[in-house]
Amino acid sequence: MTHLDGKKIFVTGGAGFIGSHLCAKLSSPSRKLTVYDNLSSGKVENVKHLPNVHFVKGDILDLKKLRSQEKADLIFHLAAQVVVPYSMENPIIDFETNARGTLNVLEKARKDDARLVFASTAAVYGNPTKLPTSEDYGFNPFSCYGLSKVVGEEYCDMYSKQYGLDITIMRFANVYGSRCHGVIHDFFDKINRNPEKLEIIGTGLQSRDFVHVSDIVEALILSTEGRAAVGKTYNLGYGETIQIIDLAKLIIKLLNLSEKTVISTTNTSWHGDVKTIWFNINKAKKELNWTPKVTLEDTLKEMIRDRRLS
Repeated sequence: MTHLDGKKIFVTGGAGFIGSHLCAKLSSPSRKLTVYDNLSSGKVENVKHLPNVHFVKGDILDLKKLRSQEKADLIFHLAAQVVVPYSMENPIIDFETNARGTLNVLEKARKDDARLVFASTAAVYGNPTKLPTSEDYGFNPFSCYGLSKVVGEEYCDMYSKQYGLDITIMRFANVYGSRCHGVIHDFFDKINRNPEKLEIIGTGLQSRDFVHVSDIVEALILSTEGRAAVGKTYNLGYGETIQIIDLAKLIIKLLNLSEKTVISTTNTSWHGDVKTIWFNINKAKKELNWTPKVTLEDTLKEMIRDRRLS
């Protein structure tokens, strides 16, 4: 990461799940790192121990405060409302955060003439008919969350073309790892409370492409090397998919609970839930020289060991 030495780096949502892992990797005496987070879901404890990190409690909807921060050379924009059911119940709040908030961050980037890496999502594809799905599939969002991220991407494209900003868009599949809240941790928590029963929200037939946060962080940093990724969009997933019911069975098997735990489903999915996420990641592999290294099963085994030791 010597290409980032001497740079002033600004990370929105830097105290959150992915952001804090990214900041841990970026933190160095050779660069100045500012974490900008409203702590709606992030925690200052995630970053306060990192050296050479300046934390600012601020909201991306506060354009005046955002633009008043020290000039940045590079901005990672990770702050977002990411909960699909919440977006369907609160579409206006979701739009404000993900669309107008992104526009505000772009305005800071324009003021600073900063390079920007924007965190987008598989939700922009909706329920794709082509699997695995590549970046050229097009937009077909199935949720308000997906739609608000499409708007963010389109603003990025506009600012790139009209203002000449250097922007890279990264579409995340299902990111997991420490400090993550999601289906994997939900399953572990449910089994911990009652090892005889595991209820899946939905049909269990939804399929997801799980990618470890450490692999995501590596790709984000690789995208800032040179100019090859400027103006490009990349899928970041593991490149494989697993049904949620099979994920549940795998966790139960690894816990040696196959003869004890009964799996059930609610059979009712939430508004905006998509059937399958499965990324074609060949573009990121070829152009970023990136390959995800962490397997889902190995991580599950590690999580089980950690929980037994804690």
